[in-house]
Amino acid sequence: MGAITTKNDKKRPKWQTSVDFFFTIAAMTIGLGNIWRFPYLCYKNGGGVFLIPYILSVILIGFPLFFLETSLGQYVGKGMTKAWAMIPLVKGIGYANVMITCYGNSLYGVVLAWACRYFVGSFSKVLPWTTCDNSWNTENCVPLRRNFSHSANSSFIEVNASATRTSGTPAAVEFWERSVLGVSSGIDEVGNMQWNIFAYLIGLWIIAYLCVFKGIKWSTKVVYVTASLPILMLVVVLVRGVTLDGAADGLRYYLRPDITRLGDPQVWMDAVTQVYYSYGIGSGALVTLGSYNKYHHNVYRDSIMVALVNSGTSFLSGFAVFSTLGFMAKQHNTTIDLVAESGPGLVFIVYPQALSMLPLANFWNALFFLMIVLLGFDCLFVFHECLVVSIMDMFPWWYKQRWGREIVQAIFAVLIVIVASTMITEGGIYVFLLVHDYASAGWCLFFIGTCEFVGISWIYGKDRFWRHVRDMLRTDMRTPWITFCWKFAGPGASMAILVYWMSLYKPLMYNKTYVYPEWAQAVGWCMGLSSCMWIPGYAVYRLLRARGTLSERFKSVVSLSRLECQLDDGKVSAICDAVTKIGSDRYETSINQDDPFVS
Repeated sequence: MGAITTKNDKKRPKWQTSVDFFFTIAAMTIGLGNIWRFPYLCYKNGGGVFLIPYILSVILIGFPLFFLETSLGQYVGKGMTKAWAMIPLVKGIGYANVMITCYGNSLYGVVLAWACRYFVGSFSKVLPWTTCDNSWNTENCVPLRRNFSHSANSSFIEVNASATRTSGTPAAVEFWERSVLGVSSGIDEVGNMQWNIFAYLIGLWIIAYLCVFKGIKWSTKVVYVTASLPILMLVVVLVRGVTLDGAADGLRYYLRPDITRLGDPQVWMDAVTQVYYSYGIGSGALVTLGSYNKYHHNVYRDSIMVALVNSGTSFLSGFAVFSTLGFMAKQHNTTIDLVAESGPGLVFIVYPQALSMLPLANFWNALFFLMIVLLGFDCLFVFHECLVVSIMDMFPWWYKQRWGREIVQAIFAVLIVIVASTMITEGGIYVFLLVHDYASAGWCLFFIGTCEFVGISWIYGKDRFWRHVRDMLRTDMRTPWITFCWKFAGPGASMAILVYWMSLYKPLMYNKTYVYPEWAQAVGWCMGLSSCMWIPGYAVYRLLRARGTLSERFKSVVSLSRLECQLDDGKVSAICDAVTKIGSDRYETSINQDDPFVS
């Protein structure tokens, strides 16, 4: 099947080598969740036993959906907004992906700005989160040295931000809450802008813009560093951690099996959730990155390699984290469960304290936070590239404009900075958690993932799509487990987790003490619906726009019509193989191209 290139395709770059695709995908998927979420979930959910539901989730949901998205992008050759036009009834998935990417990138920028504050602080003569003589400290502040004791009679002050502080507040907690966040009393008290954090945010986005404003030819040069260097740093932190006194105790807590935990549905939900987060599925970025591949690129091989590297990094990070936490617990003569924490509490409170107890504390803190910045930074600019390219695919005339890409990149960078700036005020942490829990994670990803499975397997046809995959890979291989997962296991498990998540819904809380007001929760649900409602909304729009009886309308929007499949030269795309055998491996609609809502 020969390739046919349209005028707009000529403006669209391709990966120069197959390694570019692998490194970029790896850089995007290996992020902060591998460091601050997986190790804690493994410890919380039965230690090594958690690997059973995690690996099953990877096999049944993670890898099949990962491969589905990348192969769809490669087959169609367009970003997330145009790729799903192959199935007009579910084209709304592409728009839902765009919204998820916007929300997610605004969160990533804020987290990286926080990490930059710690990285810069690591070069201070005295680490600012270890002392109590700073302008932000209170009279209840307890410096790190007072926590340090080998005595069995000494009292330990909990370092978790959510802990009840009867004996005082650790210096690291005050630095995080009063200096970095400047936490107000609630979401309705916006307060002042944290200008130093805002400066880091602006600086990060300027660098990100310079990495992507010329497209993947520039960004791939950066991603080789940002993808590989954090892994090397993680290995260095791991080697140092396992040599510490008490490391064995931490690793024992991390991997200690508790087989009874397998009967808890929460364990399985945590496993599926972690797979969705760490594999980047449901965001649409994989579709867009796959679209840069050449038609016959072996995307199946790369998907397997990325899955192994991603899950391996998550598992490896647990050794680095819990060996250090074991050291910290032994120094304080306490247990791991009192220092183990997930999310920002681990990265910005617990770990800085643990590293500050080591010789050359400034070096280890700087190394750790540089690793965090690099892990998140490649996600930031890769997601931004995927977002902008998908928008330009909706409005292809931007490809023809001089500086068109650069202008669109700048517009969306500014818009995301504006959104992110609401999260770096004194009330910003409340906005951050609201966007994270409602708009960019959780039920939204499960719903989108379910719709992707259903769209390909039940509406377009799993066997039909698998024929396209075999044509791309130039192979007759048969992997019934993938098509089984596409049609049954993947959508079934994703829907089950979605229903279970809904059944456990509780009002959002901060620090286990502040309950979000009802109006804030309503705003959160609206943000979530702003992504997901595109899917049923666009399906209804296409059905209403079609002609005939309901069954005739449904049949007309299951796949593109012959007219909608026409290329600029009048030939017809391969995605309409049911209509004609004349085809190519790329499509470009020729009708109403100025209207992004018409396929």
